[in-house]
Amino acid sequence: MNLTRQKSRRLSVLGIAAATALVASCDTTVSFRPDELLWGFVTVAAQKTTAGDLRTAPSAVFFRGAVTTVPSAGVRPDSCFPAQDYVPPTNNFTGVTYLDAGASLGLTLGTNTTELARSSSGGVTTYGLASGTTIPYRPGDSIVVRVPGANGGYPTTEVRAKTADAFTMQTVTPQNVGYLQLRWTPAPDTNSAIVLQLQFAPAGGSGAITREIRCAFRDDGVDSVALTQYQLWGVATNLKREVVATRLRTLLRNVNGGAMQFISTYQIPTPSQ
Repeated sequence: MNLTRQKSRRLSVLGIAAATALVASCDTTVSFRPDELLWGFVTVAAQKTTAGDLRTAPSAVFFRGAVTTVPSAGVRPDSCFPAQDYVPPTNNFTGVTYLDAGASLGLTLGTNTTELARSSSGGVTTYGLASGTTIPYRPGDSIVVRVPGANGGYPTTEVRAKTADAFTMQTVTPQNVGYLQLRWTPAPDTNSAIVLQLQFAPAGGSGAITREIRCAFRDDGVDSVALTQYQLWGVATNLKREVVATRLRTLLRNVNGGAMQFISTYQIPTPSQ
């Protein structure tokens, strides 16, 4: 997602990190005034190795900019949005001023403690593990992120949260009539949401996914999608159809001059490491 220098901007999970780019538009967002505030985003997304082990590569970014909405698992409209163009996620932020938050961040995920080192290139500052490095991910683990802060940059802060729990989902098959019934493993608490993407490649195209219908639901294990909402995805002439389901957990913490947002996702199919 691109953040352009407009009077009013919004930030969704699309673009915060490619691994967690799963929510767009106003599916699961809360609003803020378009002031130039300090923002911090920490993302933790489950990945799977070829052996089936779960890993993650946490990342963080801090900047000063005008953000009017941020992702929130507390906003669960139980509805779908009309088919739209599918745009692969990017991490291309423009129109913001990246901030120093210290030489490295301290991170404790379950029983594993590590550091996310600062990296700067072309005026862009990010925090993460060494390239190609991951740490174990146990769904539902507690996490603590410690930000040392920097003079003239992002302030010192600490966030304690919980990662997204694993889940399974019943196979989603197009129907000719009626509702598309959805069943999945419900969350152990009320602090998460399910984002469903019905992606498809229409006839006449190259076969690549170019369209999608996005839905957001309460994470209670059951819901449905009306025919009028999913029928474009179910058309028999589509060259390809895919279903991507994501459990989203978020935590927003106020800091001096702005806020810090923690975002964790568990996706089916789970991205490969």
